[in-house]
Amino acid sequence: MYKQTIITALLAVLTFTCCMAREKKPAIKARLKGYPSGAIDEYHFHAGKAIVKGRFVNRTEHSFSTFNVTGTDLFSNQDFVRTINIEPDGSFLELISLPHSGWVYFDGAEIPPAFIAVGDTLDLLINGTGDETTISGSGATGEVNSVWPRLETQFASKETRTPWEEMNREFMLEWKNRKVRELDRIASVIDADTITLLNGCSDYAKDVLKTSLLAMPLEQALVALHQWRWRTRSEDGKPNPALTISSDSFFDFLSARQSYLMDNPLMILAADGGGVVNNMEFCVLNAYLFLANDMERWSKSTDSDELGSYKQNFILPYNYDPELHREMLEYDKGRLIPVAEYYSMCSDSIRSRFKLDHTGFMMQLCLLHRVLDFDFEGSDGWFLTRKAEELAGAIPQFTDPSICHHAVDAYRRFVIEREGSARIDASNPTPGDSLFQSLKEKYAGNVIYMDFWGIGCGPCRKGMLDQRTLVEQYKEAPVRFLYICNEKDSPREPSEKFLTDNNIQGEHIFISSDEWNLLTNKFQFNAIPFTLLIDRNGNIVEKNVPPTAAKLDELLK
Repeated sequence: MYKQTIITALLAVLTFTCCMAREKKPAIKARLKGYPSGAIDEYHFHAGKAIVKGRFVNRTEHSFSTFNVTGTDLFSNQDFVRTINIEPDGSFLELISLPHSGWVYFDGAEIPPAFIAVGDTLDLLINGTGDETTISGSGATGEVNSVWPRLETQFASKETRTPWEEMNREFMLEWKNRKVRELDRIASVIDADTITLLNGCSDYAKDVLKTSLLAMPLEQALVALHQWRWRTRSEDGKPNPALTISSDSFFDFLSARQSYLMDNPLMILAADGGGVVNNMEFCVLNAYLFLANDMERWSKSTDSDELGSYKQNFILPYNYDPELHREMLEYDKGRLIPVAEYYSMCSDSIRSRFKLDHTGFMMQLCLLHRVLDFDFEGSDGWFLTRKAEELAGAIPQFTDPSICHHAVDAYRRFVIEREGSARIDASNPTPGDSLFQSLKEKYAGNVIYMDFWGIGCGPCRKGMLDQRTLVEQYKEAPVRFLYICNEKDSPREPSEKFLTDNNIQGEHIFISSDEWNLLTNKFQFNAIPFTLLIDRNGNIVEKNVPPTAAKLDELLK
């Protein structure tokens, strides 16, 4: 009996020890050994030139003669488009400008995303039938594109169930924990330097590839919470309390891994870098998104009779004198503060919520996006001054050299464009200028709403359906609604059926892929819907803003 008790106790201890061993979590690495290597410094994040060259094989006589290289400047949060011309023999060679090194996409050709570093050559061998594309190149560009497909396959998640489809809060939280374990396993192999596929790669390429691995589970977790919030809301847009998950509880893992997730500029070079930045802005650092609402100045006047509109505002305006200041303090009950102090308060709040010990790269980047929100046409002097004030207020938060560089450069370009110093030479227009002019000329003297859409784009179709009442309302007025699509991506038969079945009025224009590429290159957009509102003199007054009766009436006057 005594021996049996001893054996039972030993078995219990052994079982407990084995369970503990199985449940043992990898140690969290605050910093990873040898990563980043230091091979990529701030100058690698500057703008520069790169070469895109290669050949299409097995082209048909109806093949397009251009395709677009597209991407996003992750510092300014602006899309860019570069058009590549294809020679009759299928070859192409273009020197293109890049806002910084990173991953690009291809519109008008069946080519997977590719990494391209400033100063390198990206080489593409494309089968015109869409069967395969060989991506190579010089320097880090060639190394990254050669290794990443195999590396991604090796470390790809085995998850098959998406948490937002389950609609189960406990499953969602456990799914998140599995993503964190994936992240920690990747961090461990990076720390141990045991990834054999990286053998022989330069330090630059290793840093890009390692960052891409770290970005995979992080981006998946960010997307999951974004989708969860959207899908668990009621029809009136309100969150379901039983399914609500707060950002700070979901992303409680960020603070312990801050150095390589939040403070890491290399994240914009990752294969999922754009997804990380975009979803970080909406899911984690979304406090910065609402700065514009809080800073809105409803009045531009210093007249005390018009100051009532400042009642909901506590930001100090740039155009004040002592008397005005005193009056505004009365309206705002002593809460008036400078822009810089407001930004500082916002950053303090984010750091406290997510237990971050300083305002790192990702926080600075998302604040920069808020400051560089230049979605406004014209050269209104008040708007220029307002944006200068916002930038000046944010500067104390910017400590990363690459953030500082792009902040100043983006504002410089913004001022040049808005003050008209970089106008198109009318005597030497580009093909895109000429095409746009020809589209406008037919409707000269009208207010024009120009909508670039596609049959496969849900938001495009919804926008057209929503505008039907407005189109009917202004059918007798000098207002024209132009719906423009790429006939290759939106064939006439299904597109016209959708338009007819849903009574979509307006002018419907089908253009070729080459013409579409010229216009996307002119306006630098790589996503649809993309819209323009044009006044009766042919000037663009708004981009990507839904038309309203009030705005149309204003332009008609």
